[in-house]
Amino acid sequence: MTEYELWRYFEQYAQMSNAWWYSVAVLPATIISACAYFLMWLALRRTRQLPKMFLWLCVGSIPVILILPSFYVSINLTDALARVGFVAPANEQQMSRAVALQIGAYLSQIATLGIIGASLAVVILIAAILIGGYAPQQIMQTVQSLSQSFSKAMTRAFGPPRTARVAASSKYGIIKVMRAGAQQGAQFGVTNGAIIGKSDATMVITDDIVSRRHARFEIRNDSVFLIDMNSTNGTYVRRNQRDEELNGDPFELRHGDIIYLGSPSEPESVELRYERTLSGGQS
Repeated sequence: MTEYELWRYFEQYAQMSNAWWYSVAVLPATIISACAYFLMWLALRRTRQLPKMFLWLCVGSIPVILILPSFYVSINLTDALARVGFVAPANEQQMSRAVALQIGAYLSQIATLGIIGASLAVVILIAAILIGGYAPQQIMQTVQSLSQSFSKAMTRAFGPPRTARVAASSKYGIIKVMRAGAQQGAQFGVTNGAIIGKSDATMVITDDIVSRRHARFEIRNDSVFLIDMNSTNGTYVRRNQRDEELNGDPFELRHGDIIYLGSPSEPESVELRYERTLSGGQS
């Protein structure tokens, strides 16, 4: 029997519940799962968090692993069956109905795994688009807003009680925490040598994306400069809708600059705002 005749026989007599998968869906699903994995790899190239990269790449490979067996069966049924000890008979009359039902059950199970993999591939594709910042800006802002709301709700529900925040002041300006975990809404006065970091720092922000000593402020001739301290996830400044990555050189801050600890495209990045009034020496 040819492969075409085997497929026709199994579809008619083997009671395959997912026969449609092999005929119309497995090839597109294989392509989508491969594209989702590749897009996830592209999206993660900018991240410096190796555990996160490894985790997402492992998750992204699951759809491919689930779909490939059914793809292999769809293009080479005879060889696939030979691997489990079944040799195709010369004609239908030599085919055992009991064996056909057993093979049909196996093929249906493999197809079910493929269908699950295809569903996961769509989820991975959407996640890669969001992680890589490929989605439209409005969608990214909506996702970030939902993420912030969820984080704040979890912090209020399970975090320690917050103490009243005291407004910071400094003639060199202040740093407002616009987006973060427990420290969201906090303010810090800018001083010469002040350090932003998770610990051993002047401005403590405990989010995972923040390094122990992330960035440092310097005052030079009444101007405020920000210096990245070789942080794991980087320091960025957004001005006039343009993002500047700090590479260790001093960057002069201006009133209204947005500082990101971590890439601005990362939903987990911490967002800070630098404010300095005219009375504080703003030029």
